[in-house]
Amino acid sequence: MAENSSINPKHLYQSLKNGDKAKVMEYCYDKTRSDEERLKLIPTVHDDTILHLAINMGQQDIAKEIVKRCSGGSNDKLLMKKNALGNTVLHEAAATSMTSLVEELLRKASDLLSISNNKNEMPLYTAAYYGQTEMFKLLADEVDKNQSGNLDLDLHLRPRGRKTNPNKVRTTILHAAIHAEFFELALLIAKRYMQLVKKKDENRLTGLQLLSCNPSAFRSGTKYGPIKRFIYSCAPNENVIMVKNGSHEHEEADEYIFSDLGDEENTACFKMPQSQTCTYMNNRCTIALRQAISSAWGTMKRIYGDKKRHESAFKLAKLLIAADFSWDSIGVQDEIASSKVTAATNDAPSLDRKADIDWIEALLGAEALSGSGAVSGGPEIAASSMSELHSPPTPLLLATSHGILEIVDEILKVYPLAVEHISEKGQNLLHVAVLHRQLDVFQRVIRMESPKSRLVRRIDNNGFTILHHVGNMAFYKGSTQPGPALQLQEELEWFEIVEQVIPPHYAMQLAWNEKEQKNETPKQYFRRTHGELLKEAQDWLKRTAESCSTVAGLMATVAFAAAFTVPGGNDEKSGTPLLLHSPFFLVFIITDALSLASSLTSLVMFLSILTSPYEIDDFRYSLPRKLILGFTFLFFSVAVTMLAFASALMLTISTKKSLTTTFIYCVAFLPVTMFALLQFPLYVAFKTTLLYSVQAIQSVLPWHLISVGFSKLKNN
Repeated sequence: MAENSSINPKHLYQSLKNGDKAKVMEYCYDKTRSDEERLKLIPTVHDDTILHLAINMGQQDIAKEIVKRCSGGSNDKLLMKKNALGNTVLHEAAATSMTSLVEELLRKASDLLSISNNKNEMPLYTAAYYGQTEMFKLLADEVDKNQSGNLDLDLHLRPRGRKTNPNKVRTTILHAAIHAEFFELALLIAKRYMQLVKKKDENRLTGLQLLSCNPSAFRSGTKYGPIKRFIYSCAPNENVIMVKNGSHEHEEADEYIFSDLGDEENTACFKMPQSQTCTYMNNRCTIALRQAISSAWGTMKRIYGDKKRHESAFKLAKLLIAADFSWDSIGVQDEIASSKVTAATNDAPSLDRKADIDWIEALLGAEALSGSGAVSGGPEIAASSMSELHSPPTPLLLATSHGILEIVDEILKVYPLAVEHISEKGQNLLHVAVLHRQLDVFQRVIRMESPKSRLVRRIDNNGFTILHHVGNMAFYKGSTQPGPALQLQEELEWFEIVEQVIPPHYAMQLAWNEKEQKNETPKQYFRRTHGELLKEAQDWLKRTAESCSTVAGLMATVAFAAAFTVPGGNDEKSGTPLLLHSPFFLVFIITDALSLASSLTSLVMFLSILTSPYEIDDFRYSLPRKLILGFTFLFFSVAVTMLAFASALMLTISTKKSLTTTFIYCVAFLPVTMFALLQFPLYVAFKTTLLYSVQAIQSVLPWHLISVGFSKLKNN
């Protein structure tokens, strides 16, 4: 025993880490060791006991054995001891899935359930914060059994401020679960504690408002490529099965309903019809097969995980929207006050309310507030907008600003009149959608069957129409397109789309600009605020045109030289090519001529770009059209040049082996394929320009005369 008592703490730590229960228990419960010594067997930075360490290392068996040997009760120092963070062993266990250990702890010392740490967080809050669903259910049941009143329950659900400010409002367990993206657990919390749905956190946000600020939790806020989109669309929902609509009332008009497999209430109230047994088994087999594939393919596993998370977030959103109360506070006086438009001569209010700025920084990001992240003309608008805010926007406006279509659609489905809600800045749904460049939300609202005349005519408190807000760069976070030229084209497309839905005379509506000390129309305001982006687009387009024109000139030079240096040489007397009658010679001549013609055409297009005036309106159609045509002809020139190269090889190296011929053509087309793959994203980015060009060609050509001519030729 004397030898054991002198064991180095390092050896004990290693034994604990390796899960050697016999050595750990022998050392901890040496009869020569006092209770005080057991509290500090291994010195740590956080002043942990041996029980804290065992839980943190995941050694549940060792921890349970230690707990069993404790006397229990509130006087047991090993069980009740806090570490430097104020965490008891129950706090540490609540962050894990060790439910059996927690049951043993609560049997020994039930008082642990009501002890808070240095952040005033109870173990129930810790379980929710770390997404431990089963642990949360266990602790919640124990809290319900032991609570002595609503005050005690509230302390578990919503920790108070720290010791320096004990009355400060803190976030609830519902907010904690939503913030950590444990949406299934958040749904469980919302169902169990409905009073938390209306609670606000320290930033004055409800759970629905917090969820409306997280676009990555929904499909509409997640960007996938073509392959990942296909995998996502094929991913089944493993948590639901389709059953025949019998006596249930979940869906009113649907022939089928969805029932959660894990929902105890649903499974208790009905039995699956026997006719659906085969469908159920097929679904389970499909899920098992998918799990086997996803375990070997990480990308599929991540996408399926994303889909499951998106579905859980949407279920939570539907519940929170159904219980939302924000629309009840919208009165007539609020809308009358918010509808007052400030006079054109009013000065922009100063930024003197730090609380307003703090929550906006957390909500929208600091880049929206700093002048360095915005183009000229934006900061002054952001400043005046911030100073007018007194409370966070409604969930609908928050979801609109982040482009979360699922929440927007669900809110408008449950509260159709919410589409006319006006914020404290006098802005409606369309103003916010335009400000944050949320095209999908904007188009969704415009296509609604409800009257939209009041929405498009709305002028906010700054005297801005929705067309003015196209020029507002305060919340501009970059375009969906690559390159400044394409970004400017998208901004011009925004202006064109919004201009089509507003009354015609609104295009000349004047709004006071504090920086310039003058009134500006939407077009004037747009030109001024997009000046920096225009300069970047001009520089980018010039560099691109110069580089491509150099390549096009090189291609033309090669094609021109090849025309006078035919493969096989010429006859000395007549000058006729020796391989004139070979079929590959005809291919060589045609492809070489096409290469020369297309490269010169491409060169002309890029030179036309270099000599353009680069006005802002030219970036809508003219310059992008020239650029895409230049790229097209350049690509075609590269393709036919490689064909000419392959034909010349076939003429020079006479072979009848199909394998050799195939290899030569594959090598010849390798550069073409690489060029096509690299330039394809640019073609996709220019799809609007391509469609416009096709429509322009269709409108110019005399299709009626062409059809009559073809019909006459057919009759003859």
